[in-house]
Amino acid sequence: MKLNLKQISLLLVLLAASPLFMELMAQPGPPTSGGQPPCWPPPCIPVDGGLGFLIAAGAIYGGKKLLDMRKG
Repeated sequence: MKLNLKQISLLLVLLAASPLFMELMAQPGPPTSGGQPPCWPPPCIPVDGGLGFLIAAGAIYGGKKLLDMRKG
């Protein structure tokens, strides 16, 4: 598999930017004012934990498929 300069630079930009996206998703929410729970109804289920990894895995898999299509 031979990568040209354009593909390598795109890969480096994506790898360098990925920690920034995770940092943006980790920002705290607004402060609560009172005794109510942060969400309503009370059984709050966080979904944000693995969602970023799932999106990243899909992007990597799609990139691999594109490279395979270009080779074949």
